[in-house]
Amino acid sequence: MNIKADKMRYQVNKAGYRLILLGLSVSVVAMFRIITPVTVRPNAEIAIEILINIVLLLVTFLAAERCKFYSKNWAFGSIAIGLVHLARIFYVPKNLLAASMISQTQYTIITLLLILSAFFIMYGGYITWVKYQILSKHMKEMGN
Repeated sequence: MNIKADKMRYQVNKAGYRLILLGLSVSVVAMFRIITPVTVRPNAEIAIEILINIVLLLVTFLAAERCKFYSKNWAFGSIAIGLVHLARIFYVPKNLLAASMISQTQYTIITLLLILSAFFIMYGGYITWVKYQILSKHMKEMGN
C-alpha cells in the first residue's frame, strides 16, 4: 500500500493550487502593465483586452479551485489557459508596440510577465495531472 498516495485522498493539491494562483497574480500585473502607461490611448482593442482578462481571471481561479481537488479535466484546462496567456503576447502588446504606445522595454517586461504567468499556470496543471494519475492508480489498486 502506497501511504503517500493514500494520504492524497485526504489532502488537497497545494502545489498545483498555489502555482495557478501565482500565475493568476502575475497575469494581473501584466494586465496593468498593458493598460496603465500614459501613452496608451484607450480604444476597442484595450477594452477587449480588459474583458478577456476578466474572463481569464475568473476561469483561472475556477481552475485553481478544481485543481486543488485533483481534477484531470481542469488540469488540462489550466494548460489551455496558459496557452491563451502565451497567445496574448501576439495581440495587444505587439499592437501597442507597433503603434509606439509602449516602448520596447515595456513590451519585453509584459512579454516576460505573460510567459511567467503561462508557465506557472501550465506547471500547476501539470502537477495536478501527475498527482491525479498517482491517486487514480492508487484508487484502482484499492478497488474503488
